[in-house]
Amino acid sequence: MEWTIASIEEESVYNLGRILADYVRPGVVFCLSGDLGSGKTTLARAIIRNACNNVGEIPSPTFNLVQSYEVGAGFEIWHLDLYRLNNIEEAIMLGLEEALIEYCCIIEWPGLIEPIMPAHSIYIQLDFQDRNSSSLSNQRMITIKTSNPIMASFNGLHE
Repeated sequence: MEWTIASIEEESVYNLGRILADYVRPGVVFCLSGDLGSGKTTLARAIIRNACNNVGEIPSPTFNLVQSYEVGAGFEIWHLDLYRLNNIEEAIMLGLEEALIEYCCIIEWPGLIEPIMPAHSIYIQLDFQDRNSSSLSNQRMITIKTSNPIMASFNGLHE
């Protein structure tokens, strides 16, 4: 399954996160890719804020690598930023292999760990629509690809 959402601004990125929060469950993995500033952390925060009632501040895990949040249903969301890792072994040392099964994971910069990604991961690519036009600087193209059956009901921003 694949969806492309064009011309979406930061507020729409948040709305997409609100919709994607409905798919948060143990074993679900959201892989967020895109250039710096494309909205990966904004999308991750929106998913977390909407999946975890009464969550406070949601810091970027850029320096900590992992932040965890309790979902009301009794499991955790792990928000990971793997930008600073050098190899897959460092990710495994974080406990990522177990987390991919036991928790919902939202992973920024997932390319390094591709060999251990579950088959039904949800890949989300965020790109600026037109880098050369200042009038479109906040607009993004988002592509979502997955074979995960839980996403069969997904209908973009029109749910």
